[in-house]
Amino acid sequence: MNLIEPIILTGAVLGSVAGAVLGFTSGIGWGVGGLLLGSVVGALAFPLLLLVLGMLFILVTQGPRQVLSLFRGTPGPKR
Repeated sequence: MNLIEPIILTGAVLGSVAGAVLGFTSGIGWGVGGLLLGSVVGALAFPLLLLVLGMLFILVTQGPRQVLSLFRGTPGPKR
């Protein structure tokens, strides 16, 4: 199993729980809808949230040049 798969599964579970808890306060139908929608949104949003938090951590610990070098990649040979 790759690292992205448990991250997506964790996001789906957390999104399902959050959607169901927030939805059940309005009724059973909203709870089921929140459960289903939360699993989809959680699976898509949680990896992006972890990516942003990782970039923020690198920004704080190593500085903005290191973050920009991650986006640019390794420099090629000079001609």
